[in-house]
Amino acid sequence: MDSSMNRLTVGALMVTLLALPAAVSPSAAQTMSTDGVAAAVNDKVITFSEVKKFVDAQEREYRQSYSGLELIEKIKEARLGALKALIEQQLIIQDFEKIGFIPNSIVEKQIDNVIKDQFGGDRTAFVRTLQAQGISLDNYKEITRNNFIVRYMRSQKTAPAVLVSPYQIEQYYQDNIKQFVQPDQVKLRDIFMHKALYKEKRKDADGQEIEVDPQYLVMREIQAKVDTGSDFANLAKSYSQAAQAANGGDLGWVTADSLRKELAEVAFNLRPGQNSPIIETDDGYHILLVDDIKKSSVIPLSQVRDGIEAALQQQERERLQQEWLDDLRAKAFIKMFF
Repeated sequence: MDSSMNRLTVGALMVTLLALPAAVSPSAAQTMSTDGVAAAVNDKVITFSEVKKFVDAQEREYRQSYSGLELIEKIKEARLGALKALIEQQLIIQDFEKIGFIPNSIVEKQIDNVIKDQFGGDRTAFVRTLQAQGISLDNYKEITRNNFIVRYMRSQKTAPAVLVSPYQIEQYYQDNIKQFVQPDQVKLRDIFMHKALYKEKRKDADGQEIEVDPQYLVMREIQAKVDTGSDFANLAKSYSQAAQAANGGDLGWVTADSLRKELAEVAFNLRPGQNSPIIETDDGYHILLVDDIKKSSVIPLSQVRDGIEAALQQQERERLQQEWLDDLRAKAFIKMFF
């Protein structure tokens, strides 16, 4: 067995503390008469309290975002999903129990690792945390055992190497060629200044009084310097109020989709070395400079072969796991009372 199975991360600990009783615990069994049965999986039952505990955190989030009938539907959907997940866990545990058992030493070792890694070796602090969550040490041991079983069984069902042929990789590449099209890109620099909070009154060439944004006047001075050959990067460092100012306004390689529309329309019509006029947006003013251009191209198969292979392997693992779970469901007696 993989030694990594003998350790619980912080996230895994919180999941088990809060929501993952994969089988019916002794305390749950004692309260079934008043709690109510949500489902039966062969000779085991899943109670409504287990289902609710599984989705407590999610329901709290829903209550902050939804109300009325929409909230009711969201909670119903979440609880139904939780029940299905708990049924799946129980099927896996029962399948494991036909072929083996988990020695107590493995469970104790996992708990010892949790205490060492997350509580500095303080067993008392660990027990107090369990009590604060309303979980006894015996229940936690059962949760740890069941979660170990689920991880172990899933790993066993995908342990054999999943082979993907070169033909499958090439076929996927051809069938999904749009995924590998690299759109037009420009290597872009930007000088940005926010609009002033208040405009100033000035007189125009005809002596008429007009309102002018002083920040815009500064940008006109910067544009004049750019147009007469001053270094764009140095001007960006001195004047730009964007996050990239320290890097000379360098935005790197960007696509049209990654820019706001008014900037993209200008940037992708510039030549390398050409700067834009002042572009006004809702929040300020921009001057752009295109350093270089990359035309649209298809990423060659050689550069994406490994990624495609990994994706196809993962698809096959998921298919094998689903086939296994479907077989478990077909052979089991499952009754839902939800």
